[in-house]
Amino acid sequence: MTEFKIHAEPTETVQPGTVVRFESTVDNVTDPAVLDGDFRFTWRVIGPFSNDREDFAAASRFDFDTQGKAPGAYTVVGELVPRPKPTPVAEQGDPAEEPLAEGLKTGSQELDAKVAVPPPVTSNRWTVVIQNAGPLTREGNLPVSLQRTQVADTTDQLLWTLIRNRTTAISFRRYQAFIDGVMCAAKDVRRNPRGNDRQLRFTGTQAYDVLKQATDAFLMQECGVVDARDNCVQPSAFLDPDLMERELADPVFAKGFLTEEARRYGRPGTDVTLDELKDLRKAYYEQLVNENVAVLPYLKLIRDRLSDIPLKPAVELPDPNCYGILRSRLTGPVAMELIWPYWHEEGMLAQTLNAILARFQNRGTGDNGRRDPLTRFTLDPLRPLANLFWGWAEDEYRRLSVRRRAAEYGQEYGLALLGRALPVQHLADTRSTFLESFHTLLNSSYLFFKEDDDTTVIADGFPLLNALRETHLILAEGANNQYGDLPSAARSEFMVMQWLLSRPEMREFLGGRVMVPYEEAWMDRVDSMKQIQGWTDVSVTHFRDLGVFGEQILLSVRYGNWSVVNDPQQAANWARYWRPELQRFTHAYRAATGVDLTERVDVTMPGELLKKRLMTRRQGVR
Repeated sequence: MTEFKIHAEPTETVQPGTVVRFESTVDNVTDPAVLDGDFRFTWRVIGPFSNDREDFAAASRFDFDTQGKAPGAYTVVGELVPRPKPTPVAEQGDPAEEPLAEGLKTGSQELDAKVAVPPPVTSNRWTVVIQNAGPLTREGNLPVSLQRTQVADTTDQLLWTLIRNRTTAISFRRYQAFIDGVMCAAKDVRRNPRGNDRQLRFTGTQAYDVLKQATDAFLMQECGVVDARDNCVQPSAFLDPDLMERELADPVFAKGFLTEEARRYGRPGTDVTLDELKDLRKAYYEQLVNENVAVLPYLKLIRDRLSDIPLKPAVELPDPNCYGILRSRLTGPVAMELIWPYWHEEGMLAQTLNAILARFQNRGTGDNGRRDPLTRFTLDPLRPLANLFWGWAEDEYRRLSVRRRAAEYGQEYGLALLGRALPVQHLADTRSTFLESFHTLLNSSYLFFKEDDDTTVIADGFPLLNALRETHLILAEGANNQYGDLPSAARSEFMVMQWLLSRPEMREFLGGRVMVPYEEAWMDRVDSMKQIQGWTDVSVTHFRDLGVFGEQILLSVRYGNWSVVNDPQQAANWARYWRPELQRFTHAYRAATGVDLTERVDVTMPGELLKKRLMTRRQGVR
């Protein structure tokens, strides 16, 4: 009995358009030449539908083309019959009667009954499954691609763009370029009220006065600097959307900034446009009742609580009552946080200037008769830095004392400065829960990033939203008394310190490691002073990062309307937007204090952690 088997390749599920090749084996013979010479083959394809049946006359090899076939299971069966034998020739030369080919029907039942015609041999059944058209491979495998959760835009993203733009506007690099233009390029910074221009003479404390006034003009709202065209320089430190929009009108600057904004918005490759930011501004800012003024939703909430108090006009008019809400503080809040000077002070910026000033005045700072480490410090009178330090010394009584700054750190953030220059203070009010709340926010952000990076999980933004709301409320509690003026005053003084240290004369005296890539020009001088004095060996880079990125994070928490927001998507977008700053801050905190906030929420005062590190270092040196 003839044994007929078929098999196919590929053997599994196929996509439409795949050609499936069937091959035959008859009585263990697989050679197509032999099989095609001995047999005729018929292939029957039975589809998934009742009327779907086709017969194909072919050789021992059959290619089943699935192009255009409906998805489903197809059964393929082969049939074979022997080919007729060659016709024999008679001895007389007459053709012999052609025998009936074995296996062929005669068409007559009577004749078929007389002639032994074997039936066709049927093969085994083979099933081919055609998959739905899709991303399957030829082998029938389904490639799986996991993608991030789709980001839904929220209108408060404008506030974060505004904060990043305005804090960058008052960065040290821009400040240094501005002050160098004033102090080194003979740019006119004032005009005589009587109209007679005069060149400033850098004698007495006048050079320092110009530096101080130019710094205040760079930071504060009043137009205190005049350029050659007699136009007021626009204020840089305020959250005024008009300032950002005017700056972004410059295509050279706008290109890089708006491209990065698109990435932070969760749509890289599609740039954010200035028109889009204007639309977001209209959607996010709220109009005050009976006032042609648009403000942040958070400040609108505060204004509604003080609806019985009038809003002072934009231009001061004679008013015997002298009573009302300052319009500028409501429409353009200061884009500065006291956390910036706090971390720069922990990084020894103020202590470095104090040590230099003491040596400038010939006051020794050595302990227990120890030789003053700054004995070699001498500023010759031929260069202007000596006169600037003279003005700095003369203005000491006007500057904020370390006690005033420390008291305000406690008022706004519950943070304490530790050191010999600062006795134990008894504060009337302090934000004792800020550190726990803020560190919880940082830890929650890290957990959110882990979930958000896992494409099998939809990250939950509610824990972030709760942490944002809690920190927002604590910051609001500390926004009183000196809050309106002390942060900007401290910022102005600290930026003057930075500029003085960035001067080439200071590098000549203090030296520094040239190959270390510091972000700003003043930073290597501070690290050099730490080495000279035997202070902490933690790089000032980390403290600078804590101040810069901490300020941006807290501004977004303070001025966001988090007490009202109930959409976790806004908290999720906040974390995604500020992710670089959040992660840089967390890393800098670990590098400076040794505490990793991604592992646990630590509420130990940063000053205590820094003191512990310093003691450990000194014990190791001994």
